[in-house]
Amino acid sequence: MNEFAILGTLRRRALYALILAGMVILTLAAALRYAIPMEGIPWLEVGNMNAGWYVEAEGCMSQEVQLPCELEYSGRQLYLVHDLTGAEPEPEEVLAVQTRYQALRVWADGTLIYESARGEDYALSSMWHFIPAEAFQGAASLRMELTRYDRSSDWPLFPVLLDHPAAIAACLLLDHLPAVFVWICCMVLTLLLAAILLFIWMRKIPGGSLVLALAGFIFLSGTWILLDSKVTTVMGGNYAMTYFLSYSAFYLLPIPLLFYFQLMLEERNRLLRALTWVTAVNAGLWMLLHLLGVVPIRNTVVTVHGIILIFLGAFAVELVRRRGNRRKNRLTYTFWGILLIFAAGVISIGLYYAGLLPPTNSAVLYAWGLLALILCMMMDTVAMLGRVWQEKRHMEIYRQLATEDSMTGLGNRNAYELRLRQLVCHPPEKLGMVLFDIDRMKFINDTYGHHMGDLVIALVGRCIRRVFGSAGECYRIGGDEFCVIYTGYEDMAERRGRLERLLDRENHYDFPVKVSCGWEMWNLPGKKPVTFQDILALKTAADEKLYQQKKAHGGRP
Repeated sequence: MNEFAILGTLRRRALYALILAGMVILTLAAALRYAIPMEGIPWLEVGNMNAGWYVEAEGCMSQEVQLPCELEYSGRQLYLVHDLTGAEPEPEEVLAVQTRYQALRVWADGTLIYESARGEDYALSSMWHFIPAEAFQGAASLRMELTRYDRSSDWPLFPVLLDHPAAIAACLLLDHLPAVFVWICCMVLTLLLAAILLFIWMRKIPGGSLVLALAGFIFLSGTWILLDSKVTTVMGGNYAMTYFLSYSAFYLLPIPLLFYFQLMLEERNRLLRALTWVTAVNAGLWMLLHLLGVVPIRNTVVTVHGIILIFLGAFAVELVRRRGNRRKNRLTYTFWGILLIFAAGVISIGLYYAGLLPPTNSAVLYAWGLLALILCMMMDTVAMLGRVWQEKRHMEIYRQLATEDSMTGLGNRNAYELRLRQLVCHPPEKLGMVLFDIDRMKFINDTYGHHMGDLVIALVGRCIRRVFGSAGECYRIGGDEFCVIYTGYEDMAERRGRLERLLDRENHYDFPVKVSCGWEMWNLPGKKPVTFQDILALKTAADEKLYQQKKAHGGRP
């Protein structure tokens, strides 16, 4: 494309851009000129019952509280009372109450309308209770009993929502939007890696274990973030299942991560291997002890935090050791991801034990660091797979050079001898061998030159492949010598005639191209082992028949 054509193209594109910009400006001007203001649905504002609650002590209303708040109250049970006089909630509305390691009972005018499971084993974290408003329709008062099972000195009270179920669901989803977003990203990346893994296995490309480990880590990460937020319980379901699956995902999370780093480092790191087994045993042991009632599962999370911190330290030491070796350092991007998640993890763990992190989602900071780490690991994995792909292509080229005859495209002498050894290890029931030799090859080279001789060899190789390729494996085993190995019954006499006709049809030279041929087929013994000498004896028998046909053709080389 010349300079004028390029300039014309740029002018046309600039004209199109100006026209588009003009249309946008005119649209905005018309919208402002004829603007009609209107109020939208305030879907972000959810109705609540945060005001008007009184703490009941010894049958009397002691103090009024505004939710949410924290009370300095050391008792195990707390009663809250709300006066419903004059309040007329709609029957389709729902009262949403959140508890944390607490049991809940609710009365309307002395009638028990809701009761959660009681006992420490059933008082799980960040639990939402949904009570239909029709259950306390027309009641004068609402009384809640909270029974706690933790050892905190302060008593946290959360907002109480009262609105349409759809509005409450939208509010809770919005509050947990980061967790939902991280989960969606993790699931998309997991599906992408699953497709890559399928492609790798179909193409027999190395690196499948690396992709599998990364996919497992990303899947468990997204699952844990979503389950830990408890947002899945908005629509109901087995809350205990959600609770314990979130712990299981978090406990198992380091295992695929440790495998990933071992594969990327390509060295046997005893500490990483030991941590992998410790993580697996730790998860199973604490779940078993909790099932037996020995220890609450929430009191065992410190061990996983310790494993993560030990792993981060070991990883940092390994990176420092490899800092000067670019060839071994294949975790360039992951290093920065580790720094981000290390900072987020340390801050998150510190705030968790200090009691400053919002109790409804202990992974609120870690989620973003985790997503950054996943993206960095994806970049390093892509770079690693790119190197593996290049190495595989180079290996295929080297293998082709080592086993393929460059002149004819048939297998060369190396491939031929490798195949003979394979036949010794795995002998078929029938084995045949066909040997070929080009007639008057020395005359062709001496008269027409070696270049013409090479063209004749290439011609014969193509014809042998076309005629005998479907019957067996074709090789060029010498200068003008060819061999076909077949492991089933074939009518070689008929194929021999097809080869002669094909050579006559494809030969465009001023001289005839003829090929002598000899073949032999044996039924190999079923139980008696086959030796390399047996294979050579079969070749010798075929070679003798080739010599006889060569002699019948005049015996000229």
